[in-house]
Amino acid sequence: MLSSPELTSSAGASSPRTIDIDTTDPDQAMSVGGDVYHPHRIRLDSRTRRFRMDLKAIHLPNLTLGLLEYGHPVSVRTPPLEDSYQINFTAFGSVSMGYANQTVQINNRRAAVHGLSEETRMQGWSHPARVVGLKIPRVALEQEFEALTGMPVNEPLHFDGDLDLASPGGQAWRATVQALAQGLDPTSPISTHPLLSEPLTQAVARGLLLAARHNHSHLLHTPAPTEPPEAIKTALEFMHANASQPHSVEDMARAAGVSVRSLQAGFRKHLDTTPVAALRRIRLDCARQDLASSPPGTRVAAIAERWGFHHAGRFAIHFAQTFGESPSETLARSS
Repeated sequence: MLSSPELTSSAGASSPRTIDIDTTDPDQAMSVGGDVYHPHRIRLDSRTRRFRMDLKAIHLPNLTLGLLEYGHPVSVRTPPLEDSYQINFTAFGSVSMGYANQTVQINNRRAAVHGLSEETRMQGWSHPARVVGLKIPRVALEQEFEALTGMPVNEPLHFDGDLDLASPGGQAWRATVQALAQGLDPTSPISTHPLLSEPLTQAVARGLLLAARHNHSHLLHTPAPTEPPEAIKTALEFMHANASQPHSVEDMARAAGVSVRSLQAGFRKHLDTTPVAALRRIRLDCARQDLASSPPGTRVAAIAERWGFHHAGRFAIHFAQTFGESPSETLARSS
């Protein structure tokens, strides 16, 4: 009987933005895998004489996303993660995930969510499976929690261990991950334009906080206090003064001195809209004023860009829905 070789990887230097590797070398597999995710050990099945690993991954600010396949049965052990959270599910097939004394059979309807303090175990590939693996730094996840609640994280987030991907929240979260996974193609705009990747990365982190059970879930699922008109007025003043700049809801909430959830609840209660929709309307008004006073030869796309609309087609749709005419019609009247 052949002995089961056990190999150890170590975290390497910084990786390229995207990684695409198909290797039959276990040492290389662990080196690259350790760099992408975490240092780990691979144990091959005693009957395995061959080895293959296929990994496609993308490093983004505050998140790593990869697709992982092995060609033969393996078990993988990872020491405590300490500074990040690991979330795994499969695009097809199933794999066993263990964390502390808990075991989760992950598939396309159930994800494993593992935390900071215990060894992680993964075993499978007696049958084909592709694991979708995400690594989210602890600091990034806690920042998103604080932005949502307006409260500091006094105790680390501890997840229950799994996430039902068939639930409404789980389905929405998985759809966001799938959108972000388009960035695995190095020619995709998601892998080259932060304006596309950053909102998706943020949505993945926040969706996880809202969909997966953890020790602070109750703070996210209690009604958010609505902010008084003064905070809303401050936010609107900030929007008007900075309409041409790329600002997020976090920027608006920070300017108003409130949490994101409170600002959103206040806008819904007092204005029957959202902060994002309010900013878009302000920008549309500014663009309309410019179009109505522009000289001949002015390009609609240039004015749209000036006011933060980087997709001409969507700008035209929003403009027509709001004002009942196209941007070019408004521009034509100014001549």
